[in-house]
Amino acid sequence: MALNLATGQWGGGWLIRSTAHEGQGGDVGAGTDGADIANWEALSAKEALSILEVENPADNLPDISSEISFPGPKAEAFYWSDDDVVGIQGPVGSGKTTTLMKSRLRRAVMMPRSMSELYALVNGFWQPISKAEATSYRDQGYEVAGIRRYKVLFIRETYRQLWSTTIPSYLETFPKGMGTWSGGRGDPVTHVIRFEDEYGPIEFTAEFMAFGDDIIASMRGVQTTDIVLNEMDTMPVEILTVGIGRIDRYPAREHFAGLPINLQSYGQIVGDFNAPDEDNWTFTVFHDEEQRITMGEQLSAELPDGVDPIVIQFYNQPGYGEEGCENTQNLSPSYYPRQIASMKLAGRGDMIKRLVRNKITYLKVGDPVWEDEYNSRIHVSDEPLVPEPRIPLRIGLDQGFKGAAVIAQYMPTHRWRIYAELHMPKKRLMAVAFGKLLADLLDEKFPNHRVEFGLGDMAGEHGSSTAADENSTWNLLVGRTAGFSVRPQRIGTNRIQPRLEAVRAMLDAPVERGQPGLLIDPSCKFLIRGFEARYVWAEEIDKNGDKRKVPNKQFTEANVHDALQYLTLSEHRADGTSPQSFPGAPGQRGSARPPHPGNLKGQPGLNTRYDILNPYGD
Repeated sequence: MALNLATGQWGGGWLIRSTAHEGQGGDVGAGTDGADIANWEALSAKEALSILEVENPADNLPDISSEISFPGPKAEAFYWSDDDVVGIQGPVGSGKTTTLMKSRLRRAVMMPRSMSELYALVNGFWQPISKAEATSYRDQGYEVAGIRRYKVLFIRETYRQLWSTTIPSYLETFPKGMGTWSGGRGDPVTHVIRFEDEYGPIEFTAEFMAFGDDIIASMRGVQTTDIVLNEMDTMPVEILTVGIGRIDRYPAREHFAGLPINLQSYGQIVGDFNAPDEDNWTFTVFHDEEQRITMGEQLSAELPDGVDPIVIQFYNQPGYGEEGCENTQNLSPSYYPRQIASMKLAGRGDMIKRLVRNKITYLKVGDPVWEDEYNSRIHVSDEPLVPEPRIPLRIGLDQGFKGAAVIAQYMPTHRWRIYAELHMPKKRLMAVAFGKLLADLLDEKFPNHRVEFGLGDMAGEHGSSTAADENSTWNLLVGRTAGFSVRPQRIGTNRIQPRLEAVRAMLDAPVERGQPGLLIDPSCKFLIRGFEARYVWAEEIDKNGDKRKVPNKQFTEANVHDALQYLTLSEHRADGTSPQSFPGAPGQRGSARPPHPGNLKGQPGLNTRYDILNPYGD
């Protein structure tokens, strides 16, 4: 069985040739008379194929050395990569999965040949011989070569995922009839294809397994050459950390004995995925080039001399609408517009950004509180913001074991600039510990800036059970440790409506001289994530049994948004108005302090305590 050198472009289908017309590549029915065709018309497809004599379909594998059509340059570079961990990201329909499947054949063909399991080409056929016989066969003029044994393991969390997505994609490139297929739907599957090329015989083995709930137990004992992680962003990061020890385990070491040391290692973890959420491990591993290099160096530290270092490589295809968008030549002109239209109808603009534009986004967990007011193109800076040296910093704080801080400046033009945030949701921090981290952040990013004040949650004024001084509060401990005064934000008596209005005023402020009312540094991931997808509405039932919508505190981004609200309230008056409400009104100053909460007008003497935000005194 020879590797077909004339099949042409991949994706054109696998030719099935009758033995009576070998090499002609004509119609399947060639060589049959009209009676045969008439008889076949009464048969089902399965019955017809069972009686048709067909040459081994593996003969129709394409020649990887001939010209192959690729979706685009990113996919082509991905196809030829032999790096240890390789990922490709692209929009739907970009051809990344098909390219991944095709690249497995290339990896099989380029597997180093065995030095111990030998074959001789006798009368046009490769037949096994022993190492002792090799010299004799060579002396007789026969070509002798080692077999190449390659195994690839396709992994998903469940067998349903394997059979619904991964296996159909695989069978588009490697139909069952090309080899021996064992295993049924819903179970592990093995597909073995044997073929030859001009350099000797090749055994290609594909296995499919689901790891279920226990990755470590499922992967125990696995020995393979490569691992394929189809839709790898849907899997936990443990599949990478465990899988790295399972590749390069097949074939056995005897296969490589005698080869140069740099050729004695042949294994790869490869995967494809759409644009992930920034919390996803694929973003951390692949999008940060410095992190990729560092991880590669750490993994290579214990390798023996002469072994090639471990490399983590990433290929990112352009999204739809960008120059160089790949595989459009194989898609209809309406493919992406239909995708966009259907996602808009479903109200999933975030999916358009992720699946069509191939942009990193945040998956919505509900209806964002600021969906109508917030626009990332307006309210998030393209470049890191630089603080104004003459304007002091203000800090908004939300108390608790998962405390949050937002560091900002209020500009004389009544504009907020948010420079940094501090929030560590995976840790439970006492007030003093949080204060130390905040002090470190201020020293690192704002070494020459004065902090005017901090504004915190009123709940932070309650006594701390962990403090030695019974009068110490969370606000007091954080401020004392970080080196600035923290006072509670009393405007609105901590009701949510005034806090939301304070932020809304900043978001709705007109853009003046190119400057919006609120501009956020791109490093503020929790704040941005909350605005875009995770600071969302939830339904709450009040004491009267009535439903009302309130921000959902289930997600950690709510802590950072609370800190922002306490901060922006510092430029709100107790009657709910802000500099944006009446920008030309007298007495509005960037450094103005909020009036005492006991006097809504900010004037001495008696007052009616009428609050326009709460006219009924609820």
